[in-house]
Amino acid sequence: MDTFKKNNLNMLDLLDEILLIIFNKLNTIDTLYSLVDVNERFNRLVFNALHIHNLDTTNMVIRSYYDRRFSIDDNILSKICEKILPRIYHQLNELIVEQNSVKHIFRTGNYPQLDSLSLIDFQKEILFQYLTGNRILHHLLTQQIQHLNIDVSYDPNSKGSKILSSIFALILFKCQRLINLNICQLFYDRKAPIRISKFPSTSCTYSTLIKLKVNVITFDDCLYLLDGRLEHLSTLIIDVKKISFNFSDKNKKKLPELKCFSLTSMKDTFHYEDQIVPLLCRMINLKELTLFVSVLPSINATVVNEDKNIKVDLPSNEDIQRSSIGKGYRQVGSYVHYRRKHNVGTSHVYSLPYRFENFLHLNSSFQ
Repeated sequence: MDTFKKNNLNMLDLLDEILLIIFNKLNTIDTLYSLVDVNERFNRLVFNALHIHNLDTTNMVIRSYYDRRFSIDDNILSKICEKILPRIYHQLNELIVEQNSVKHIFRTGNYPQLDSLSLIDFQKEILFQYLTGNRILHHLLTQQIQHLNIDVSYDPNSKGSKILSSIFALILFKCQRLINLNICQLFYDRKAPIRISKFPSTSCTYSTLIKLKVNVITFDDCLYLLDGRLEHLSTLIIDVKKISFNFSDKNKKKLPELKCFSLTSMKDTFHYEDQIVPLLCRMINLKELTLFVSVLPSINATVVNEDKNIKVDLPSNEDIQRSSIGKGYRQVGSYVHYRRKHNVGTSHVYSLPYRFENFLHLNSSFQ
C-alpha cells in the first residue's frame, strides 16, 4: 500500500517551484479560472508568486478566412470579473479585451498601472461609442495609455469607413501620452483601410506618436501623414490600397525624424519613380526600409509586349543577383518568369529572409 501511494503522487505533492513552472506554461485566463480559490496555496502562488501584469481576455476561434470569434466563455468571464480582477486590476500593465467583455472589464476598477491596451474584434460603431462615452476608458486614453492596438471586424469589400477614419482622428487627438499605435494591422488578413487625407488640419497637430501601423486607401493618405503633423514619428508601417499619381503634392520637406519605413501595396502601380522614390528621398536619416510593391513597367516589373514578334528582354536571375551584390545587398532572392503565349514577362526581387505573409505571382519559376 505504501509503495502504491508513493507511485501515485497528487499535484499538491509537487514543490512550489515545479507548480510555478507548470502554471507559467498555461494560458493566464485558464490558470486564473481553474486555480483561484481552489485552496490557499494555489491562491498564494497565483496572486503573489506569478504577480500578473498582463491579462488577455480573448480566445480566437477561426470559423472561416474572414470569420473569427474572440470571446471567452461567459462563465469564465463572469468569474474573472467578479473574483479575480478586483484582486489584480491595480497591478496590470497590459490588457487585451474584445467587444463582448469590455463592458464588464471596465466596470471593475480604474487600472492605475495600465499603459498598454488592445481592443479586439469591435464593430466600428460600438468602438466609437466606447471611445467617446466610457468614463474609465476616456481616463485611460487621455492620461495613461502609451501603447494602443485596435482591431475591427473586417469587411473585405470595404472602400474605407468614415467611422474608422473618425476613430483614428479621435485617438490622435485624445491620447496625450500615446507613443505606439497599431490600427487594424494585428492580423494580416484583417487590414481595414482608412481614408485620412481629408482630415482637418488640427486633427493630429500635437500627437506624441513615435510608431504607427496603419492601412490607408491612397498614397495621398500616406503623404498626408508625413506632412509635419506627426512631428515625432520615427517608425511608419503602412499598407496602401492603391498608389496613383498625385498632382497636388508639392511637399519637398525633409523627414529627418523618420528612421524606419515600411510600405506595402498589393495592387500594381505605374508610379514607383514619380511617387515612391521622391518620398524616400525625403527620408534623409532612414535606417530601415521595407517595400512590398508590384511595379509596372519600369523596374523589377511585369513587361507586356503587344507585338508578338518582339521578344521581351528581362534580366536573368544571375543578372539580378550580380546587380544586388554589386550594390552591397547581402541576401537577395529573385525569379524571372516569361509567359510565351501572351509575350509577358515578370521579374520578382526580394530580400532574404522573406518577411511578408503574401507572395505575389507565385509559380514554378520560384526557387
